[in-house]
Amino acid sequence: MYKVVIADDEAVFRKYLRHAIHWDSYEFEICGEAKNGLEALELVETHSPDIIFADINMPFMDGLTFAERVRENHPHLAVILVTGHSEFEYARRAIRLGVVDYILKPFTEEELLVTLLKVKESLDKRKHRENREQADHLLIRESFLNSLISDEYSSGEELHKNFELFGIPAQLNYFRVASVEIVHTQDQLPDANELRFRKYIIANLLSDLIDLEGSHLVFNGPEGRVISIMMTESEEQMPAQMRDPFRKLYHFIKRHFGFNVTVGLGNPGAGCASIRESYMESVVALQNRMALSGDEVIDYSAVESRTANIGFYPSEINENLLLHLRLHDWDGIQADLNEIYDYIRERNLSGDYTYMILAGLVSLCLTHIYEVEKTVDEVFGSGFLPYREIRNKPSLESTFEWLSGMYLATMNASGSGKLSKSAKLLSLARSYIDQQYKNNELKVEEVSNHLYINSRYLRKIFKNELGLSVNDYITEVRMQKAKDLLSSGNNIRLSDISEMVGYSDPGYFSKTFKKHVGLSPSEYETRKSRLSE
Repeated sequence: MYKVVIADDEAVFRKYLRHAIHWDSYEFEICGEAKNGLEALELVETHSPDIIFADINMPFMDGLTFAERVRENHPHLAVILVTGHSEFEYARRAIRLGVVDYILKPFTEEELLVTLLKVKESLDKRKHRENREQADHLLIRESFLNSLISDEYSSGEELHKNFELFGIPAQLNYFRVASVEIVHTQDQLPDANELRFRKYIIANLLSDLIDLEGSHLVFNGPEGRVISIMMTESEEQMPAQMRDPFRKLYHFIKRHFGFNVTVGLGNPGAGCASIRESYMESVVALQNRMALSGDEVIDYSAVESRTANIGFYPSEINENLLLHLRLHDWDGIQADLNEIYDYIRERNLSGDYTYMILAGLVSLCLTHIYEVEKTVDEVFGSGFLPYREIRNKPSLESTFEWLSGMYLATMNASGSGKLSKSAKLLSLARSYIDQQYKNNELKVEEVSNHLYINSRYLRKIFKNELGLSVNDYITEVRMQKAKDLLSSGNNIRLSDISEMVGYSDPGYFSKTFKKHVGLSPSEYETRKSRLSE
């Protein structure tokens, strides 16, 4: 409904206008009447109307002066002047001052409707444009925030420009990231709409429950998580104890909405690069939920203190698996599952920790089903209880045989026959990256130029189709090639491997490899050589 104010010194005319049409039938409502321009100004401040009918000859303040005053503070308010023939030239001047239209007394119901509907069309277009701009702004904001937790984060002037664009104080330089994950059980397998609703609930509650001296950013992150970035000017302003607010979130959601969440807390750190690091730590914390007695809020510091006992499960393994599932790459899926199987077997992990990894694989598979807007019943039939299945399997081998079948069924169900335009561009981009990964100058701009498309569009394709950035994909390709070279048994020098996979600095390559794989290149090579003996 658009709100309308009538401003005219003649009570008879106000009554006539009030009853001239069925206002609500055309999505209008009269929210106030004024006898003069001063009263009309008060109604503007009180009711924030969308349209005002103002007589040009009102006492205390005429319609023309009123229109000028309104334009100063309310430029989008539609003023329609009501005038007699003698003031016709006045009305024409008013149009030049921003009055949207005028109507001559006496007028018919049809003339009134024509004027109103013309103004309504203009208001509808503006509202649609504002809604679209707001949606675009939110999409760009979420893309920027996701870049902060990826390897593609901005720095320097571009970063501060984006901070200013999204209302983030530039002086905030101390960060901590929390990841909130919805827990799926065999009794709770929501559809895509329900998942969106749950993430909306989490985001709104997070904004209310986290109170800190700085800024708090909440957005939808990878793999269905809701991400919270807490930002302060200094280490002293960042609360040392953050578990309690997130425990409140957990208990409030469980009590009032009937589903469960788990929260992973990364360590705090200074500088923009610490955002990505803290995020990765929060993901590792989530992966250790079962190994840490099923706590609903897991601090990465607790994981660090127990690494010797529970091991370090690299999140990149699951990220690779989801990537290959999205790409319908069955060989890649099998290789990833084999790598996870070897990881569990080699470390002789506890039952709880093993179950945590297996449950994560199931959750990842279900996440992909929701991504392609299918249901679990469509893919596996009713009564499918995956978490019970992995609990009841007699051996690790039989469990992975079952998981392999689950992933194959999911991949087949999500296949889409004819490739879309974006899928074709993605395939061409991947092919180019697979050929050019040795080039240490390879950037997203070079890939987009090769395909003759805008780099922002290419980033959007990778984010929508694969759920990761172009730079993350380039890093993934390089790390896989590096693992192949380290496993070859040819004793290639680290500096040569670094250069062969696109890194001019061996030290930076080693650091990237360890962050991605969980082991240094030498540790990875030693482990692989022992396994082959």
